[in-house]
Amino acid sequence: MSPRTTPDYLAVRHILTSPRIAERTAPHLGEDGVDWQPLLAEAETMSSGERLLVRIAYDLWHADGDVALWELPRRLDRSGFRRVVRALELSRGEPAAHELEDVGAAA
Repeated sequence: MSPRTTPDYLAVRHILTSPRIAERTAPHLGEDGVDWQPLLAEAETMSSGERLLVRIAYDLWHADGDVALWELPRRLDRSGFRRVVRALELSRGEPAAHELEDVGAAA
């Protein structure tokens, strides 16, 4: 399995390609991972919600425990929160909820 198809990479990429930050994060996304140091420097000039998305992606990748759980519902807007929840599903290797519904309907 190449690094770009691992569940963790897919989850991180899902967050970092959020429409709110994609233009600013794209130069830091590569085939083999994320160039974190320049991205974290770029995040310093982002809004607090955008910066939190980058921090969450970083924490998913490095598992440092940098992001407190309480920050997700209190600091992310609806679309950012949903994007993070989907990234967590991707990180677990789980299909999207609508994919599960499609499977149930076909049975």
